Amino acid sequence: MIDAKSQRNFAGAAELVEHAETATRCLKELCAACANGDKVAARKALRRAISELEVARAMLRTGLE
Repeated sequence: MIDAKSQRNFAGAAELVEHAETATRCLKELCAACANGDKVAARKALRRAISELEVARAMLRTGLE
């Protein structure tokens, strides 16, 4: 178990979580679009999810450095 005092926090963690949650919503939209057979909506939702996850990944790298 990690000691609470030894855990590192970084600025921007809340924004990182927001981007991850937005990506989750986009993936749910993707699932719905696929279920409806809407390829255009599915592609858009997938692109948005990927974009949000890339931003979150970049923020994580910056925050851990």
